[in-house]
Amino acid sequence: MLKKMALWLMILMLLAAGALAEAPLLVDRINTPDEHADFAFAEGAPLLEILFPQILNSDAAVLRCGDQVVLIDCASKKYAQRVVNLLNQMGVTEIDSVINTHPHYDHIQGLEIIAQNVKVKELRICFPATISQHAQTALDVCDQYDIPVKYYQDGAQWDIGGTVIDVWLKGEEGWDLNNSNAVMRLQFGERTALFAADAEFKLQKKLVEVIPAELLDTDLLKYPHHGNEAMEPSFMAAVSPAFAVLTNNGGTAYKASKYCLRLAEIPFACTVPGYVCARTDGTTWLVERLPMDVPVNNPSRPDTRFQ
Repeated sequence: MLKKMALWLMILMLLAAGALAEAPLLVDRINTPDEHADFAFAEGAPLLEILFPQILNSDAAVLRCGDQVVLIDCASKKYAQRVVNLLNQMGVTEIDSVINTHPHYDHIQGLEIIAQNVKVKELRICFPATISQHAQTALDVCDQYDIPVKYYQDGAQWDIGGTVIDVWLKGEEGWDLNNSNAVMRLQFGERTALFAADAEFKLQKKLVEVIPAELLDTDLLKYPHHGNEAMEPSFMAAVSPAFAVLTNNGGTAYKASKYCLRLAEIPFACTVPGYVCARTDGTTWLVERLPMDVPVNNPSRPDTRFQ
């Protein structure tokens, strides 16, 4: 009897190990919707969710993990309402933290409109107000809406509901804001994402020089600078993402970035139209495009989970 029980236990363990080994790294329902069509996360599995609103040439991404919601950058004033629309569809009324990568208008100008619509518990910035008028305006907005301001530096690390965010500020004195901005690495379980903000060639090359290769290598990439240009070759080789998100509409102005991704056979999506949604249980990324004006907390797809 004991031998039979041991045999069955061994079989179950082998089956479980085989199922785990077969779990895909990426399920891409944007470019290859029929592949892994039956994939679904385990019911009740903790997830990291990253949602990109329908914005063009500006950056904003909503992160939700555990009971925390974080916004990395908050778009330009022109597109801030689209961030608000996404937050409304998600049922989000409070943002635990708005993290700004650098105070260019297309990354921070939308703060006021967002603060008018949802409660922002804090703003995290890495540059002084004197660096730009947009930085000073953001601090004025924080005064108006009683938003605490926290400064962060290179090497900062945060735990957002189980997602660990590491911050790299590797710009050198005299470099412009794009080449000095914060680059962030997210890790949830075994899966990673890299938010490259507006990093251009100088910063991309510097990151390859000073960041260990195993940390640059990532699954999901928020493509640098909206996809305005191809990535620096050594940076692209080091990052080697399984999927990339470009915060633009994929028009002819982004020919170089799309070409380099296609040449490397890296699937990608642009943030126009609809919402680009990437979710992971720590083993698999599920990437899909969600329609606007459909409540994100009650999606029509039975295998799409937002809680």
